[in-house]
Amino acid sequence: MLNRVLGFALCAVVIGACQQSNGGSGSPTSPSPSPTLSAGIAASPTSVGAEPTASMAGERPWKANFMWAVTGIQWAGVPGKDTSTFGGRCSVASDYVINGSMEGEATHAGRVTGTGSHCSQIAWGPQGPMGATYSDGQGVLNTANGSTITLRWGSGTTGVDPATGENWFRDTWTFAGGTGLFAGATGSGEEGGRFMDFNALLAGTPARMWMEGTITYSPSGK
Repeated sequence: MLNRVLGFALCAVVIGACQQSNGGSGSPTSPSPSPTLSAGIAASPTSVGAEPTASMAGERPWKANFMWAVTGIQWAGVPGKDTSTFGGRCSVASDYVINGSMEGEATHAGRVTGTGSHCSQIAWGPQGPMGATYSDGQGVLNTANGSTITLRWGSGTTGVDPATGENWFRDTWTFAGGTGLFAGATGSGEEGGRFMDFNALLAGTPARMWMEGTITYSPSGK
């Protein structure tokens, strides 16, 4: 029983959260990404992966696709019993803090890598985890030319698509500065993704994610 609970909870943490493997409670349908994101951001070659240039100034569309993989987890204590704010790291009492890595491509940034973490809160029922939310996400994206972008995310929700059996997750994000070409960058939008096999996820298989929104920066001033 404990192994099953731990397995579910860790899966939930990796990318926000997932429902019980037996199809526990959740939203009856998955949020529908915009048409441009239906294939994990099927962007044109000039939109995703483009190097930042001096002509790209002001507010611009931001789209990205990347893979997220778990690199570590810190529990508050006994799953289903203990919660913590982890010394102020979390704004609400949480079951755990998850750390992860990301790698992919983004408009205006080219190839990106990064690290990040967030706080996860499990909804426990008589039979174990029933669902989860996640918050207080923070991370850094390293861009193709060596600049960085500071990333924040929260309001994370999760569910199961009954038509496919896939777990879905979605949250809102903001940019909060950066370095180099992206010093002072701002922006906001939504991100999310899906995965089917949480056992594979726990074993290290990355989950595919998308991002969509806007970014404002002034590379011509650098």
